[in-house]
Amino acid sequence: MTTILEAIKTYIEAYSGLATGAPVWVDFLGALPIEYSIVPLPGNTILEKYLNGGSRRQFSFAFQSVRSTADELERLESLGFFEVFAAWLESQTLSEQLPTLDTKQSATLIEAVTSAYLYEQGVSDTGIYQINCRLEYDQQP
Repeated sequence: MTTILEAIKTYIEAYSGLATGAPVWVDFLGALPIEYSIVPLPGNTILEKYLNGGSRRQFSFAFQSVRSTADELERLESLGFFEVFAAWLESQTLSEQLPTLDTKQSATLIEAVTSAYLYEQGVSDTGIYQINCRLEYDQQP
C-alpha cells in the first residue's frame, strides 16, 4: 500500500525542475542549499461525502526548499523556481498527469494554493522558501 505522502514524494521527485542531485525529504530540511521537503499541513481532509460511502478528499502540504538568500538575484531565482513549479502543477492537472495513488483512490487535481514566500530566514545566508499545495482525490468505499 502506498500512502498519499509517498505518492506525492515520488511525483515531485520526477519534476525536472529540481536541482540535480538535491534530495527531497519528508518533514526535514538540512542546513545547506539546495534541498527540498514535503511537509504535511493540518486541515480538513474530507471535502464531500457521497451516498455510496465514498468521498472527495484533499491532502494539504507545503513544498519547501532551503536556498541561498545572500543576494537579490538568488532570492529572485528562488521565488522564480516556485512560480515555475506552481505552473507545472497546474499543467499536470490540465493534462491529467497526476500522482498514482492506492487502488481505492484516484487523484483529480494537484495545485499550489499560495504564492511562494520566505518561510524562515536563517542566521546565515540561507532561508527556507515555501509554497502551500494540495492534492485532491476521490476515495472509494
